[in-house]
Parts: sequence; C-alpha cells; structure tokens
Amino acid sequence: MNYILGGVYIITPVVRPDYMDKHLIPGTILSASDCICDFHPEINVLWGRSKEAKHKYIQRLNISQSTFDEIENWVGDKFEGGIFAYPQVFTTIELAKEFLYKFLCHISDAKIIGIGLPEKYVDEFIKYEESLNTPENQYGIEKLLLNRLPIDEKDSKFMGYEILGYENGGFHSYLCNGLEKNFNEHFKFTLNQNGFIPSLEDAASYCEYSNNENVGTEPVLWLPWAIYEYTK
Repeated sequence: MNYILGGVYIITPVVRPDYMDKHLIPGTILSASDCICDFHPEINVLWGRSKEAKHKYIQRLNISQSTFDEIENWVGDKFEGGIFAYPQVFTTIELAKEFLYKFLCHISDAKIIGIGLPEKYVDEFIKYEESLNTPENQYGIEKLLLNRLPIDEKDSKFMGYEILGYENGGFHSYLCNGLEKNFNEHFKFTLNQNGFIPSLEDAASYCEYSNNENVGTEPVLWLPWAIYEYTK
C-alpha cells in the first residue's frame, strides 16, 4: 500500500478527556486533530494580534520572549520559502526536526508525526476539496497531496490508522465526535497497542459509516489516514 504525504506535525499527547469511553480508548491520546492535541508552533497565536495569547503561549512552552521572537521569524521565513504551510504543517521530516531541536528540545513528550493518505483515496479527497475551494485558497495539506509524494517511512514507526475529517486546513477526528461508541456498537472495534485502528479494512468500514449523513457527524469527508511517528 502506498501512502501519499499529507503533512508532518509536532504535537504533544494529552490525557484522555472525560467524554471519550475509557473502556475503548487508552489513557493517553495521540491524534492528528488539533481539536484534541496541542500542535507546535501554534500559528494562530504567532500570527494573531493578542498580546495576552502570546504571553500565555510563552508561559505554556516555558520559553523566553527572545525565543518566541525567533520562532515567529523562523516560521515567517519558512512560510515565505514555501516549506512551512498554514496551518502548522511541516512539509518534511527534516524541517520538523530542525524546529524541534532549535526551539522545543526541552519538551520531552513532544512527538513528530507524519500523516499519509492511502493512494486510492487521494483523487476522492482532491475532487471533494476542489468543489469547496479555489486553487488560491488551498491549504498546506491539499498542496502536499496534489504533489503525490510518498510519505517518508525512514526512521519511523507505523502507528495505525485514524479516521479524520478534513476542514479548513485541519482535521476533526472520530474521537472528537465520540464515534468509538458507535463503532463498537456496529462493528468489532479495537485499537492496537499504539492507540490507533490496526487495519485499513476496519478503518475503511468506519469511514463509510461516518460519511453517512444520518449519523450526524461533521459534514466533512471522513477518510482513513495512516499515522507514523518519527525518531526525534
């Protein structure tokens, strides 16, 4: 199976929220949805006008004002160079490692993950998004998928699959919607030791269910994304 690169992220896991079923979902959550996990850098803070939000971000990351200023300049330069994309999408593993080593090496639980869409779903994704956005309004993930570059599997661990629904440059996860309960009711729902869906066959079945408008999920295209974790 070929997977097409959708993006590389630096994220920190979170403790399982109360709304997730503790009998189905592990105590620590790693997700490609920024509805759940913290993504770095938090671009809307960097590019926002709120001094208070910037100050809180500095405190949360335990960095100095000068380091924050460096992050702003680094992101601006890489964005202008077309190798960092909105929102918070690194286009290569090397770029994510550069940022992590330079600014966040003190955050021990920070993870570098890559997401890949099985090649057979790429045309469906592109066609769906083209019906919603003009080329001028494409986000980083869309541009990467249009390049159809295979995801880099070197120095990585395949974690499994996550059911994700793409919207405005980011993702909803099946976990945001509490769909693990629905999956468990209608299918034989299990996660692997990494906390992800173990097989593409299972993930595809969950996507078909999630895309049924009668289920009441967000009106997005739910697809099975492969998740890789990279050695830091």
